[in-house]
Amino acid sequence: MKKLLSIIGFVSIASFFIGCDDFLEEDAETFFNEEQVFSTESGIEAAVNGLYQSYSDPGYHGSSIHTLINPISGKFFSNQGASQDATSLNCLPSNTWLTRMWPQMYATINVANTIIANVEDSELPNRDIALGQAYFIRAATYFDLVRYFGGVPIKTLPANINTLNTPRNSKQEVYDLIIEDFEKAKLMLPNSGEYLSDRPVKTAANMFLAKVYMTLAGETNDIALWQSAYNEAISVYGEYSLEPVFEDLYDPSNENTSEAIFEIQYGANGAERNSDIIRSYTLQYFYEYPTFGRVRPNKEVYDQHINQYPGDPRIEGTFLHDSYQKFNPNNGTYSTKNIYPLQINGNDGYTGLKKYLDPSFNGSTTSRNMLKLRYADLLLMLAEIENEINGPGNAYQYVNEVLARARTQADGSQAAEPADWTAMSQDMFRTRIMRERQYELLGENHEWFDTRRRGYEYFIEEVVETHNNFSNPGNNDFIYPVSVKNMLLPIPSTELSNNTEISQADQNPGY
Repeated sequence: MKKLLSIIGFVSIASFFIGCDDFLEEDAETFFNEEQVFSTESGIEAAVNGLYQSYSDPGYHGSSIHTLINPISGKFFSNQGASQDATSLNCLPSNTWLTRMWPQMYATINVANTIIANVEDSELPNRDIALGQAYFIRAATYFDLVRYFGGVPIKTLPANINTLNTPRNSKQEVYDLIIEDFEKAKLMLPNSGEYLSDRPVKTAANMFLAKVYMTLAGETNDIALWQSAYNEAISVYGEYSLEPVFEDLYDPSNENTSEAIFEIQYGANGAERNSDIIRSYTLQYFYEYPTFGRVRPNKEVYDQHINQYPGDPRIEGTFLHDSYQKFNPNNGTYSTKNIYPLQINGNDGYTGLKKYLDPSFNGSTTSRNMLKLRYADLLLMLAEIENEINGPGNAYQYVNEVLARARTQADGSQAAEPADWTAMSQDMFRTRIMRERQYELLGENHEWFDTRRRGYEYFIEEVVETHNNFSNPGNNDFIYPVSVKNMLLPIPSTELSNNTEISQADQNPGY
């Protein structure tokens, strides 16, 4: 089955990347017959595995969203030259990670389209589950695309000579498709316990739909959209439970917990490919194998957390700070290496992110999963939504569940902080809940969205002004520009060059 999975992934992706003339000239023996693949339950399941392989690829979740999106979110620093433009919030359309991410996202959509086209009329028992996952991943990918780029080309058929060149659709048209696809996924995905424990079920589609409506509501403050977000989110409430200790969420031996709503599988557990995430975040020679340690939380991000909640156990679960023991491969010894806040200059003038550590790291890749959706996120969403609809009175209960877990330490004792919330105005709650999401979810691919879904003024205040006014920037930090262009990413130069239906006139403002 693994060989078949690789063939499915390659064929589907290749049909998107290579030119049509070359595609038509390929030796037919190179390709599996689609009718043959989709004629059996095992073939359909292999195709679905290929879908998740594409979704988890280094061009997408396996690397690019960490090395590109986190730095340009305004909450992280990267010392990589290829990310300098993104790190300084001056992303170029030719950025290396950008030109890898866009085609990989569309390759993932193409795999989903191929499954939908071939399984829709199937009478095999796993038809609905396969279609549900294809609609789910297609919607999730378009949801990323529309939030990163605005309106994008909509492709709902397998790539061929007639569909390679597609104009940009409006943002509303993309959102309409996203909602339609997630609604289909809700109907077709199984309930919890009815399928593989490491695959998304109906509640994952509910949660994504809640995020869709929250995003739209944040732009318009339409109470009906907030209510739609609530209706989707509350259907997930109580279906999961928080891991008792925050830090245990990031133990590589403790994956797919009761808190995981959608966890991207790596290694032998699912995607059959390894993740490159660990090398991006893990500080250099934290282990006896080399890592890049390129992507690190901004200084003000660490200071915000420790100033708000000095005794919050999540600080130790999230950050490597002050110093660490760095391995010397020349003599096989460890020595103390100071980092932020003991060091403020150079590449070590930043803390490290602790969430992706892996003691079993073998020098190249890791099988660590990635949390895409988890229950604490759902609780914070419900708190935010309830506050927007009715004020903070009934919203405290949701955020206080998260704070109670945050106070729980590994030995079972309770820290004094973070204290439960009470006696806030609606405006104060609105401000605090956004920061609380940062403290709880840092490094889990929420920063770009959370800093922009409340509008340009919020982005300038929360990201640009906070960063530029920080008192100890160090000697290699950047001044962020005040520019509306940073509400979206640029359309990649490769897409402008290769898609005859898109020109420079279609580029996002400011690029």
